[in-house]
Amino acid sequence: MDAAANAGKIVEALKATEAESEAARTLSPKAVALLHEAGLTRLVSPAAYGGYELSPRALVEAERVVAQGSTAASWVLMVCAAHTFIAGRLPRAGQDEIFGTDSGMLIPGVPSPRGTCRRVTGGYVLDGRWPYASGADHGDWILVGARGVRNEAGESCPSLIVVLPRAGVVVDDTWFTLGMRGTGSKDVVLDNHFVPERYAVPMGEAQMGTVPGVDSPLYRLPIRPTLATMLMGTIVGMAERGLALFVEQARTRRDAYTGTDKAQSPGIQRRVAEASAEIACAWALTMQSCDLLEEAMRNDPPMKIAARSRVRWNAAYATELCRRAGNRLFDGAGAGAANDDNVLQTFFRDLNTATHHAMLDFDTNVEIEGKSLLGLPLNEAMV
Repeated sequence: MDAAANAGKIVEALKATEAESEAARTLSPKAVALLHEAGLTRLVSPAAYGGYELSPRALVEAERVVAQGSTAASWVLMVCAAHTFIAGRLPRAGQDEIFGTDSGMLIPGVPSPRGTCRRVTGGYVLDGRWPYASGADHGDWILVGARGVRNEAGESCPSLIVVLPRAGVVVDDTWFTLGMRGTGSKDVVLDNHFVPERYAVPMGEAQMGTVPGVDSPLYRLPIRPTLATMLMGTIVGMAERGLALFVEQARTRRDAYTGTDKAQSPGIQRRVAEASAEIACAWALTMQSCDLLEEAMRNDPPMKIAARSRVRWNAAYATELCRRAGNRLFDGAGAGAANDDNVLQTFFRDLNTATHHAMLDFDTNVEIEGKSLLGLPLNEAMV
């Protein structure tokens, strides 16, 4: 399957959904339907259920194209596909329920251990609140991470990643934000909620791709570096779209005082040239990470820590390059870019919201890569 080509077929239709997503603060059902129809929601789902089970590169390339039509659609595609990628390492009985009727099932949620889990007969009980569950209004399953705590009998519980039916999960509409409004990244809440063992996998093994019995190279990739790379398809695509919008507007803008064409300004020319180079470098780093992940798929897990560190750093630095490019362009877009009806304002808000994702935190990732390059001990849990 040519994921990017399929994504290109729905770009224009996705543009028509953007206003609805932005106003409703959740992804338009029309956009969701387009993603399904193009086969993009099955890119990384298990082949055993009719998915394509492709490498992360296919998803990243599709996200980049989808972002040309709708940033929100690209983001929700990315997040839910990342959770499908995680769900591919659950017990087979759980996967039968999740993917058995729809291999393209969207799985919103939050994999970080924001809540707790404790052992009970036949499974676990979960409690907590998970913010930023992009696409929370779509899909019949929810993924969450949970920190293990002891139960009343004193029995310990490992930290878990859990995929559970949406029924009984509370979606709290907390999504009132500067940007990325159309992603509907609301909170999900669980209160004394039971889940059977087949819906859960130990977080440590899942993170490293070492879950016993999982033989698919895709689902033996480490979670954190792979998720960081998946983020980049949307962010680079968003930055490319912003550059195209800026160029389009600059070609018809005139200086308010002299009347000269803005495109003739050396300052504007420099902004465009620098932003273009930064975005191209960000994409090159993303492709390097895809190469490293595909190399890891050819070898037994866990992926080497130096390679994991490099992939995390590539994502963080590529994000920084895109943010610099976007802000440089907005700074040169003139006062009109601040208007609500100017698409560059939306671009600026979305880019500066998306690049705050915790996985891309610059300070955290510069520490990881700096220590790796200097040969200093690294905390496995960070990478």
